[in-house]
Amino acid sequence: MRFSLSPRFFGLACVLQLASISTHAQNIIDGRTDSISMRAFGYESVQLFQASEQRRVRLSTLSTVSAIEAVARGEVEIALVARGPHALKQDETTLDFYAVAWEALTLITHPGNPTPSLSLRQIRDIYLGKITRWDQVGGPPRAINLYAVAGPLDGAEYGLRRALFGAGHRPVAASRWYLNTEQLEAAIAIDPSALGVSALSNVFANSKLRAIKVEGVTPLLKTIRSGEYLLTTPLYFVHRGDLIPSDVAMRYVRFLEAPATAAWLKRRKLLPIREARLLNQTFAKREERLLELLKNPPTPMPGEVITTPLAEPAPASTPSPTPGDGA
Repeated sequence: MRFSLSPRFFGLACVLQLASISTHAQNIIDGRTDSISMRAFGYESVQLFQASEQRRVRLSTLSTVSAIEAVARGEVEIALVARGPHALKQDETTLDFYAVAWEALTLITHPGNPTPSLSLRQIRDIYLGKITRWDQVGGPPRAINLYAVAGPLDGAEYGLRRALFGAGHRPVAASRWYLNTEQLEAAIAIDPSALGVSALSNVFANSKLRAIKVEGVTPLLKTIRSGEYLLTTPLYFVHRGDLIPSDVAMRYVRFLEAPATAAWLKRRKLLPIREARLLNQTFAKREERLLELLKNPPTPMPGEVITTPLAEPAPASTPSPTPGDGA
């Protein structure tokens, strides 16, 4: 497995198989994507690529884990997803994950909710079920309705839980579950008590949602670039390293990493990986520092026991979500 933040997607990889997918002969690349990545850059990249290269790309939207599994099984050549490889998923060890752009994990609520900002510790305690009311964090006097995507290893949920707990699949105290972020966003838009996580590229133009500041910092392209906004994650292009990429796949990869691509990525509030040298170099260390800070909680109240997970726990089952598909 290769996990890279380099803008060069395909280097001197050792080719172990000469197999190809039948769609190559048809001059078509077949792929899968999760909902966040499709809305972030999938739609636009496919349209622009097909217009400039006269080659077809077919992307089907699935859950994050289903998109990755389709590549691992050789059913499709590529996937576009909103999380990196999960250490406990054996089928992901055969894959190469190449970062395309940096995304802001964005805590969203209803526009009628005036809560201005949440600290990382407050967000963690909400997801642990320790904080259950908005007035505990400077908001209105009502309960927090915590919404989450139910699918295992979903992109945005995975990134947030990894940042808060060091384990992307850690169970959380959500009370309302959805199969993808589009459904989650639609539900939050009509609930003044709701809270959930999505991606900045997916919600920045949605007037029915409001982004909550994290540690007083608004999720913006400039605060992603500067490192001031702390909840960031890469979006990835996934490929099997033991297969020769088709000509169409290679053209699509070169298109995604081309300097001309950066302009429309930034219009989507995405920071192109080639323009994020500081973040590329410091992200892993920053993750460690944030977790270290969160390991030292405030002094517990009498009778309260505060625990911090020291290792990735086994995945837990989640309640049945609202009907739908995707991540």
